[in-house]
Amino acid sequence: MDRFNKCFIIAQNKAAVLELVAGAAAFAEELSLVCLGVPVSAEKVNRVYALDDNKISVAAYSSAISSLIKEQKPELVLVEKCRNGRLLAGIVAAALGTSVQTDAYEIRAGENGIVTKRLSYGGLAVLLEESKSNAVVCAGAGIFPPAAEQAAADITLIPSRSTGITMVERKEKTVQPTNLASARRVVGVGRGIKSAESLALIQQFAAELEAELGCTRPVAEEDHLLPASRYIGVSGVTIHPDVYIAVGISGQIQHTAGCGQSGLIFAINKDERAPIFKECDFGIVGDFNSVIPKLLGALARKKDG
Repeated sequence: MDRFNKCFIIAQNKAAVLELVAGAAAFAEELSLVCLGVPVSAEKVNRVYALDDNKISVAAYSSAISSLIKEQKPELVLVEKCRNGRLLAGIVAAALGTSVQTDAYEIRAGENGIVTKRLSYGGLAVLLEESKSNAVVCAGAGIFPPAAEQAAADITLIPSRSTGITMVERKEKTVQPTNLASARRVVGVGRGIKSAESLALIQQFAAELEAELGCTRPVAEEDHLLPASRYIGVSGVTIHPDVYIAVGISGQIQHTAGCGQSGLIFAINKDERAPIFKECDFGIVGDFNSVIPKLLGALARKKDG
């Protein structure tokens, strides 16, 4: 595939900006960045756009952003997979007369254009999509290695328009900082973890290994034991650590699609028929409540020795 002339990146968080810029640089000669949050830039970015007031709703900028991109006619638009990103992706795609390729866990250059992979039919199939031009792709964390950050020089401000909505109060959401996408070691927990007390044991184990803690979607969205930012999977974070330890995780494809690029995968599960044992390099069949304390003891003895 010949490289595209233009690519726009739309992102809100700094980590996403750096990753998407690195990915876009492999596909296009000219990169334009629309920052939905605090303006930031990276190597190879030609132009940076920012909201003139990032404290109001992104919806107030949707018309201006879509008009800007339609005028510039980029062949590719990479969008951070977040709430505001999804909103703008649909509006931009409509302006360009195309559709959005969502939840992509792999993005590459094909013979005719951008090729993406995402799970379909509840994870039972992989959908391969190719766009020859005007591709709008929502990408999650961990797909591309981050680019080097650099200060944004000239920033063009994007004006808002009245939406008829007045912001009365703004409260910042408290979010635990996570570093899953770039972590060298990750411990993941699944529905086998039934309580906060059990989770505390896994947190101690992860701390001893100096590992980040991740989880499956139900743990975050149904049990609410961990925040959604720690969800590993096809619609969450894609990780590629040196070591991934799956504790109480059955191993459904929705999760393994997000951790399959790990260097080594260890699994602990009391069900010997759990699918995770077909995906891992090493496995222990047993109750984590018995296995983890023994591993902690072994780690302590190694430190003392």
